[in-house]
Amino acid sequence: MKQDLASYLDDELKAIYPSFQWKVKKDTKKRLVEVYVTFNVKVSESLQVQDVIGQSNRPGSIQFEDVICFYDPAYAHVKPQSYLTAISVNSHTGVEKGLIEAVLKQLTIVVEQGMSDLEKFATDDVTGEFRLIWSDHHLESTIQTLKTLDRYNDEKVQLKLDEEESFFDQIKKDESNGGVERI
Repeated sequence: MKQDLASYLDDELKAIYPSFQWKVKKDTKKRLVEVYVTFNVKVSESLQVQDVIGQSNRPGSIQFEDVICFYDPAYAHVKPQSYLTAISVNSHTGVEKGLIEAVLKQLTIVVEQGMSDLEKFATDDVTGEFRLIWSDHHLESTIQTLKTLDRYNDEKVQLKLDEEESFFDQIKKDESNGGVERI
């Protein structure tokens, strides 16, 4: 059985075991796959910072979260500026595994640099804002390096963003079998 994009991303993240926590979320209604990344940095108990929605950190740590998105622009209405990066893909043809590998490599580098930068931010009284910085140029360089080394995998992974069967549709199927479920 072929994996869909969400499960493939999750498996690849487990394999590289990054220094941050992640969650892969497939949203069939919005027709996209998101990868949430989060990490904590220990700071002085007295340091108070607020996020963009006005929530303050817990004493002694700052938790930071960001999201990358894979979406098909023919179906999903995504605001790319709302994400660390939003990767446009064709849901009918799928996504090349080489692109996914390059994105995950770039994500790991960006988050690890972000962890270091957040520690510096916590001790800097001048800087008023912190964010992760994604570089499309570095992503393209990673892709080119993988291709040059003949390590770019052009096998496709499908998004499989079809609507999941509703609970009521499942019940209707059961009724067609006389309400009996086979085990």
